[in-house]
Amino acid sequence: MDKFHEPVLVAEVIAWMNLKDDGIYCDCTVGGGGHLLKMLEYTRNARFVGIDWDPEAIAYVQKCLGDFRERVDLYEENYIYLDELAARMNIKGFNGILFDLGASWHQLTTPERGFSFNLEGKLLMQMSPAVFPLYEKLHRTNPVELYGILKEYGDVPNARKLAKFIYQRRNELKTTIDLRRLIERHSPQKLLKKNLHKVFQALRIWTNEELKNLRVGLEKAINLLQPQGRLIVIAYHSGEDRIVKEIFKKFEKNKTLKLLHKKVIRPNAEEVRRNPAARSARMRVGEKCASC
Repeated sequence: MDKFHEPVLVAEVIAWMNLKDDGIYCDCTVGGGGHLLKMLEYTRNARFVGIDWDPEAIAYVQKCLGDFRERVDLYEENYIYLDELAARMNIKGFNGILFDLGASWHQLTTPERGFSFNLEGKLLMQMSPAVFPLYEKLHRTNPVELYGILKEYGDVPNARKLAKFIYQRRNELKTTIDLRRLIERHSPQKLLKKNLHKVFQALRIWTNEELKNLRVGLEKAINLLQPQGRLIVIAYHSGEDRIVKEIFKKFEKNKTLKLLHKKVIRPNAEEVRRNPAARSARMRVGEKCASC
């Protein structure tokens, strides 16, 4: 759909967000603006807030807004500060909030960002310039912590062995290709392709503290929903989805939130055929209880 990122489950987001023309909505991970622009097209007067940690995303979406510019406020910010941002804007609550998690196509395919094992770039993996780059974090860790990162965030089969070699060689790891070659040397051939994906994913999640931030951001989002306001979260990683499920259940138990579907919502076969990256997407929707 756009050069920055192709959004997934767009029709489903529009259907489940229950958009109203007098509502205020927040896209907490605006990326290339795909979901945001579709929600703007679907409404006439609704107001939107778009947040992204990545300054390149904010700059890109700013150029795409066109006639919608007056209805959107864009902020280069981490969604863990959603409550502070809402207070600064004098917004008491939102009618809907969206999280589309993970890295964008632009981040993954820009060599200079250092996200891809197929493209050579410095070991950065930063979603924001405010984050310590991966090469620095590798100098602040230890083999035990690194093993836990690979195991918990990537479910890497030979996590202990790889953690040891990454730690031992950390001074020699200057680029993504350096890291790739190390993984290739210490992975069985049958595990190699999966290991490359899993190790890079785990290190990206760790670099940006994605799961820690997700817990904070979701709780603040639920607290900021208006009664009958909806929260939509699209996750791509089992660790992300597990956190979403836990927090939804926690707020359902205290009668703050109700789940609007029994099973996770997934892309249909046609969308996966058109955009293979959508294959792992899992969407969950909750609604703020009317009495809250």
